[in-house]
Amino acid sequence: MPKRTPPAGVGPHNGRELEMMLRGDKPMALFSAEPGMDTEDVGDAHFKPFVDEGRILKFSHIDPGTSVEERRYCLPTEEWRCKLSLLIARLCRSGEAFDVFTSNDLARLEGTLLGYPKESVEAFIAHAASLKMLNSKTD
Repeated sequence: MPKRTPPAGVGPHNGRELEMMLRGDKPMALFSAEPGMDTEDVGDAHFKPFVDEGRILKFSHIDPGTSVEERRYCLPTEEWRCKLSLLIARLCRSGEAFDVFTSNDLARLEGTLLGYPKESVEAFIAHAASLKMLNSKTD
């Protein structure tokens, strides 16, 4: 069976978001917190002092259907990324996004908002498509 690990250059910024944002290399980060999870579990434990200082902005939304809190962080002047991400998430929850966008479109939007290079986003989409094909052959 082929390896399911992502190709080089594709992968999350997990554990490095804050450092990357403070360097100006990443404009936005997104975390999801299920009820009962603390900031260490979520991954955004060290963001608070920088939010308090105004070096990083925080946008939070709790999905009333699932009680999952989505925490979006961005650099000042990048608020549009969080706002657009919130809008897209709302459209996805209502189903309206899927009338307009494909799953690849949505992956491109999210990857761009999070600051991934175009090449990484396209490699991620290709990798996801290969996994989907692999899974459909094993079903």
